[in-house]
Amino acid sequence: MGQWKKTGCVLCAQNCGLEVLVEGNRMVRVRPDRENPRSQGYACRKGLNVIHHHHHADRLLYPLKRVEGGFERISWDQALGEIATRLSSIVRAHGPRAVAYMGGGGQGCHFEAAFGVRLLRALGSRYHYSALAQELTGNFWAWGRVTGRQYLFGTPDHERTELLVALGWNGMQSHQMPQARRFLTGMAKDPDRLLVVVDPRLSETARIADIHLPVRPGTDALLLKAMISMLLEEGWEKRDYLLKWVDGFQEVRSWFQGFDARAACRVCDLSHERVREAVRLMATRRCSIHPDLGVFMNRHSTATTYLAIVLLALCGRIGTPGGNVLCGHLMPLGAHTDERDPENWRTVATNYPAIMGTYPPNVMPEEILSDHPERLRAVICTQSNPLRSYADTTAYEKAFSKLELLVTCELAMTETAVLSHYVLPASSG
Repeated sequence: MGQWKKTGCVLCAQNCGLEVLVEGNRMVRVRPDRENPRSQGYACRKGLNVIHHHHHADRLLYPLKRVEGGFERISWDQALGEIATRLSSIVRAHGPRAVAYMGGGGQGCHFEAAFGVRLLRALGSRYHYSALAQELTGNFWAWGRVTGRQYLFGTPDHERTELLVALGWNGMQSHQMPQARRFLTGMAKDPDRLLVVVDPRLSETARIADIHLPVRPGTDALLLKAMISMLLEEGWEKRDYLLKWVDGFQEVRSWFQGFDARAACRVCDLSHERVREAVRLMATRRCSIHPDLGVFMNRHSTATTYLAIVLLALCGRIGTPGGNVLCGHLMPLGAHTDERDPENWRTVATNYPAIMGTYPPNVMPEEILSDHPERLRAVICTQSNPLRSYADTTAYEKAFSKLELLVTCELAMTETAVLSHYVLPASSG
């Protein structure tokens, strides 16, 4: 007879509550946890299929060491001892900049990055490469310039907002907030709340929206500039809020004077009147903006984020109920690393700064293959499989084959693990 146990899904940042039936130390059934205070019985198909993630046939079960012709099983003591010895040797010979850690931000491995970074710091290095540095750096950087801290970014106050702008976010499919489908369908049915979707496609979220702005792909920044121009031209900005809480408004205002919003809307393939109505509604209601990868991974993502922040500020909706609020953190997602501070490291070959404490994975191959004396020589990689997750597989294969030490901590024998000197089995939780 099995026993039901409470747990949580780790396959995205929402961590919905689950209950699993355990028989013989194996999960055999999964159901949503109705008593979980955050998810309240909500779970998506990823969480409900977590058994396949946890018990699949290719799970790594013990440490492996690469030898001539393949891998051999070794003990944990041998693996950790040999890895520690080789890391220490590389740091002594070439300095701490020769070591990098890659992890965090991927599916099922959000938390281990805290320990990976601790190990990195103990070795004297700061080179933390992460998926977050490929997809969210424009967001972190722009908010850092506005609030003074890259980890202090505005989060939509979904529950109290009267008008939500889904900017490149298809929440009905991608979630990215607690109980996303419940929330969005409820909002669409609420006569006192409005859902505005900016998406080139008639997405699942756009289908239930009050207003859908099918913007031409790649013109999101231009659309936001047009919206700001309209708002200022009509005098809809919240002057009292701006006087009390905002510095630099007059300088920013000058950027939009004389801007041809009608021409911009034509370029965006949108009706000027429809865009203006969306702006009017934003100016007269408690509005918030929920941006996501549709803009973060698109053209001009940093400019798009910054203009969205400007629009929110003009509407008086940063740090106010129903707007985009500045949350406290039990543990910040990352560090504030302003590229203007000479104390913050840059990559030695490509001269890239860290944003939110992380470096972009797409420059790692060049950092390994460089002839710089402090080039990367050792990489510890946890559950990110860069050969398939990041750009230019060929470059990664060539670079990783040149490393003096590659350690991969994974659930399965991935393409990256195959090239590693040591492979360590990871927990799936």
